[in-house]
Amino acid sequence: MLRVWFLVALVVGSLQGLEVVFEKIEQLSGFDIYDSTLRVRKYNRTTTTLNGTFTLLTPVDNSYIVSTDLYHSSRGNQQFNHYPMKLPTKRLCDFLEGIYDEYYEYIADIVNLPEKGECPIMPRAGHILNKVFPTKAVPKFAPKGLWKVFVIQALEDVEVSRFELILKVHNDLF
Repeated sequence: MLRVWFLVALVVGSLQGLEVVFEKIEQLSGFDIYDSTLRVRKYNRTTTTLNGTFTLLTPVDNSYIVSTDLYHSSRGNQQFNHYPMKLPTKRLCDFLEGIYDEYYEYIADIVNLPEKGECPIMPRAGHILNKVFPTKAVPKFAPKGLWKVFVIQALEDVEVSRFELILKVHNDLF
């Protein structure tokens, strides 16, 4: 009887697990500041990864402001609705400092990242090799479906770059 309850608990517990996978990444603007060859590719039959080079072409400092906009498609059919959740709008160096503080374990394997606290950030090329999306970084209560995330960088209230990420959040058993 104990075995049956253990199996039930195991199945119910695993049904709560989410998996987040990369669907697409695209640079929409800011080609004079960044050059990106990042793309999503199949690593094997079941895993998608992020690969490529992200090149900073000009020095950037804390005068740039980074913000995000999130859109959610609950059925995964590209009919997105604006979602009120977002990462806090911050100055670029402060934004990176927050990423280092909260998510460093997920970005530590990216080659040639700026050092923590480095500001201004000088031109460089960062390399991302077979990066699987860190599902543990997403709250367990995140709604399933397709997500569109815009990462926007502005200078003096004028947008200078925009990146679009599309992610799929689903139950890892289905």
